[in-house]
Amino acid sequence: MTNELIDKASCVVRFHHTEFVVKDIGQASVKISGAVTVLDEKGERQAAIVIPYNKFTKIKDIEAQLYDAQGQRVKRLKRSEIENFSTNSGDNSIDDSFVKVAVLKHTTYPYTVAFTYEFTTSNMMIYPTWEAVPNNLPRTAVEQSSLTVTMPQGLKLRYLEQNMPSKATITEEGGQTKYNWAVKNMKAVEEEPYAPPLSKILPCVYTGPTEFMVEGYRGNLSTWADFGTFYRELNKDRYNLPPQTISKVKELVKGVENPQEKVQKLYTYLQGHTRYVSIQLGLGGWQSMKAEEVATKGYGDCKALTTYLGAMLKEVGIKSYPVLVKAGADEGDIQATFPSFQFNHLFLCVPNQKDTIWLECTSQTAPFGYLGSFTGDRHAVLITENGGVLIKTPSYRPEDNQQLRRALVNLQENGEATIDMTTYYKGIQQETVSGVMHAYGKEEQKKWLVKSLSLSSLEIQKFSFEEYPSALPAVEEKVYLFAKNVYNKSSSRLFLSPNQFNVVSTVPLPNASRKYDFEISSNYLDIDSITYLVPKGYIAEYLPEKSKVVSKFGEYEAEAQKVNDRIIYTRKMKMKKGLYPASAFNEWVEFRKKIVKLDKSQIVLVQEK
Repeated sequence: MTNELIDKASCVVRFHHTEFVVKDIGQASVKISGAVTVLDEKGERQAAIVIPYNKFTKIKDIEAQLYDAQGQRVKRLKRSEIENFSTNSGDNSIDDSFVKVAVLKHTTYPYTVAFTYEFTTSNMMIYPTWEAVPNNLPRTAVEQSSLTVTMPQGLKLRYLEQNMPSKATITEEGGQTKYNWAVKNMKAVEEEPYAPPLSKILPCVYTGPTEFMVEGYRGNLSTWADFGTFYRELNKDRYNLPPQTISKVKELVKGVENPQEKVQKLYTYLQGHTRYVSIQLGLGGWQSMKAEEVATKGYGDCKALTTYLGAMLKEVGIKSYPVLVKAGADEGDIQATFPSFQFNHLFLCVPNQKDTIWLECTSQTAPFGYLGSFTGDRHAVLITENGGVLIKTPSYRPEDNQQLRRALVNLQENGEATIDMTTYYKGIQQETVSGVMHAYGKEEQKKWLVKSLSLSSLEIQKFSFEEYPSALPAVEEKVYLFAKNVYNKSSSRLFLSPNQFNVVSTVPLPNASRKYDFEISSNYLDIDSITYLVPKGYIAEYLPEKSKVVSKFGEYEAEAQKVNDRIIYTRKMKMKKGLYPASAFNEWVEFRKKIVKLDKSQIVLVQEK
C-alpha cells in the first residue's frame, strides 16, 4: 500500500474479487472476497459486509477477520454478530426481501477487514453490476478489484463497459467462456460540486443475460422489445375485474363521449378509492397483483394500481400501456443502450390522437396527466402488444417551471414593513408547495412558510393556497405578513436590499484543474416584481443600475425604477438544465459570482431636506 494511494483516502481496498458463475439458464453462484484497510472513521462503511437476499437467494457462507496495523488478527466474525434485517420500509410496505449485515471494528486506525461470502441465486432476470470501487463510495482507493463471469456453453453474456481502463479478457476453458475485468492502483476519488453521481464517473461493468428463466418463466433480454415481451407475458392474465367493478366503471363514463374525459373520470375514481402500498413479493417484485384483488382490497403497489386502471380503461374501450421507469427526482437515467431490469417504478400511458396522456397511479393527489420531477425527462420502456419500446418521458422547459412573485412592501420609518405577496408556482416548482398543502395542517403550513421566507424577523398574519391541477399544474400562494429589520438605517439614510425573497447567496470555489463534468439539475424561470412604498419624507438617493447577465447556463436581469412614491424592483432569472464540460466550470463560477453580487445590491433612501 503506497503513500500515493493513502493520500486523501479514508480506506484502501487491498483487493476485491467478484466471481459470478452461471450454472444454467435458471441458476448461478456468486463468491465475493476482499480486504479493506480502514484509515479513519469515514472509511468504516467500506468494510461493512452487506448481503441482500430473498427467496431466490441461498447464502452458503460468510467469513471475516479483523487485523491490526501490525497484521495481527485480533477478531474473527462470529455467527452471533451477523444481523438480519427486513428491507420493509414501514407501515405502507409489504416486502419479502432481507439483508444480512456484519460489521467488524477496531479501537485504533488503521485496521484491515478481510472477508469472503458465497450465495446462489435463481433470479436469473438480473445479472450483477460490478463497480471497480465497491459501492461507489468516495475517499476509497483501490489496489486491486476484479470481476470474473463464467458462462456455460450455449448461453451468451451481454455486457456494457463504463469508464473502464481496458476491455474484457475473454478465454475459453472446458466448454465454458470466461470474461475477466480488472483495475489496479486507483487513487481515491474526491467529490466535486455539481458533479454527476460517482456511479456515472467510476469504472463499472453492467452484465446481463440473453436467455433466462425464473420460477418457470422463460425470457430473453437481447433487446428492449424482448424485455417488453417477457414483462407482458408475466402480467398478461391480471386484467380481469369483478362484475360489480365493471358495472361501476361503465356507470362512471355513461354519456361521456370524449375519450380524455373518460380517462380523467376513471383516474379520479382510482385516486379516490385506492391507496398505495409498496409490495415487493414474488418474482422479485416484477409481477403485479391481479386487478380483481385491487378492486377487492382497495390497495396495491405501482404495478397493481397501474394494472387496475388499465383494466378499467379496457372495459370502456380505451387502450393503455404500462411504462417502466427509473423514478426519483435525484435518480440518474437508465443505460438506454443496455436492455436490463434497471427500473423501480411503473405508471400508465394512454395514447391519444392529439396528445399522449401520462398517469401516475400511486398518488391520490397527483394532477391528471402530470409526471414532473419523479418520472419526467428520462428514458423509459413502454410495454406494448409488440414488446418493449424505448421512449423518453416529457421534459419541462424553464418556461414550464415558473415562480412568478408579486409583492407590495409598505416600508415604515422604524424599519418595519407590511408585505402583501402573491407567488404563482408552476410545473416542477409547484411540487414542494403542493406537497405542503396535502401533507400538513394549517399550523405546519405556517411554520413551513416562515422557514421558506428569507426575512430575519417576521409574523405571518394570514395566508392561503389554491391549486390549479392540469398536465402542467400550478399553485397560487398568498401571504400577508409583518416584518421587522427590513432595512438598515444610518443617520438620515435607509439602506434597503430590494431582493428580499429570492437571493442567490452561494458560489462554488473555482477549480482550474477540475476533473469531472458538472450538472445543472433543473430548468426554471423566476420572475419577481416587488413594489416598495417609500416612507414619508424620504426620496431615492441611489438606485442600482439596470443589469443583465447572459451565459450558456442561463440569463439574469434586474432593475429598480422610481415611480412617484414607489420603487419597483424587477428580477428575472432563467436557468438551463444540462451536463457541461469540466473546462466550463470556472465560467459557471463567474456567472454565479455576478448573480450573487447583483442580488446583494442596495437602494439608498435619504430624508428630504
